[in-house]
Amino acid sequence: MGASARLIGVGPRTLRIARLTAGGFAVGMAVFVAVPVAEAFRAFSPGRAAAALILLTGLTACYLWLVVSAVADRPAKADLPVLSTMTGLSVAAPFVAGPTWWSIGFMLPAAFALTLRGWRAAAGFAAALAGGAALAWLGGGRWVGYGAVQNLLTAGALVGMVLFAALLRELHRTREELAALAVTEERLRFARELHDVLGHNLSVIAMKTELAMRISAGQRERLQAELADIHDAARRSLRDVRAVVKGYREMSLEREIGGVRRVLQTAGVRCEFEPLPAHLDREIRVALAWALREGATNILRHSRATVCRLAVEEDEEHGRIEIRLSNDGAGAGEGDTDGSGLAGVQERLAQVGGTSTRQTTQDDWFHLVLDVPRGTAAASPVPSSPERT
Repeated sequence: MGASARLIGVGPRTLRIARLTAGGFAVGMAVFVAVPVAEAFRAFSPGRAAAALILLTGLTACYLWLVVSAVADRPAKADLPVLSTMTGLSVAAPFVAGPTWWSIGFMLPAAFALTLRGWRAAAGFAAALAGGAALAWLGGGRWVGYGAVQNLLTAGALVGMVLFAALLRELHRTREELAALAVTEERLRFARELHDVLGHNLSVIAMKTELAMRISAGQRERLQAELADIHDAARRSLRDVRAVVKGYREMSLEREIGGVRRVLQTAGVRCEFEPLPAHLDREIRVALAWALREGATNILRHSRATVCRLAVEEDEEHGRIEIRLSNDGAGAGEGDTDGSGLAGVQERLAQVGGTSTRQTTQDDWFHLVLDVPRGTAAASPVPSSPERT
């Protein structure tokens, strides 16, 4: 698996691990302040050693403030004043704490990169690193070039880990927005369908009712005919609404498979789908459409999948068809293995004589297995309703 593929399917647990790792590394690097502090108490007078301790403590406190703010993604108004104070302390450090200050020269470049934005962050990073090297050289430090490379790598790694945690957070947020968008799209589809179903029939009922109110008492037969038409329109409306609720009017297996493919590919999941047989009863096709939609939602919300496969196997002897929806993200440990969504799949399939099972293999693949009868319908697919614009 490539490194970029590991960014797909990020869950809350992965996000927490990334943030804790970045924060632990950033805070842990602060222990290097012990080097110049120990050197100050060993080589300087008590007064200068105390001044060095105060300066280095303030420098480290500013560093911790800024990196923790970046890791927690909670920028504060005080960040820029803290960065300015840290810059001043860094300039004074080689003259107060001595050349060993350069062992924590990574702090200021990292603080600039994490506090500022865009080109200012890159410019601040480079300027702080170069300025620190110049101050270390002027202060009589040795191995300035070696220290500069070490600080460059340390600061770069620190900034990279923090930004990586932020990237994971954005990926997780985007994944949740995609799931919410899919739900919103379905609600809009349902609303459009109800409008199309009820709009015409209710207009007919309103027109017929208005006409019936104008009929005189002497035209009883005409009035009864109009009331019969109103009654028929109301019954048609009720029947159509029930059809919409059950998903029989527009629910198309082909359309759902296309939608599942588009949504998963948008989330970075590669789809390898085999074609489904056309010789299935309408009720079975609708149940499968709902099952595949719920399976895709489960992948989108709860797994870290990079590949999704749809395999079909026909058992002509027993008149059954097995459809297997598989993904490689079961290792996240966050699948809806017992949730209401996949339980609803079982209920829908049971209504058409089908079953569903869930399997997790040792190679971290999750399989949703749908087993349905072949049916007795003619060998032709159910036509999809036209898309609305």
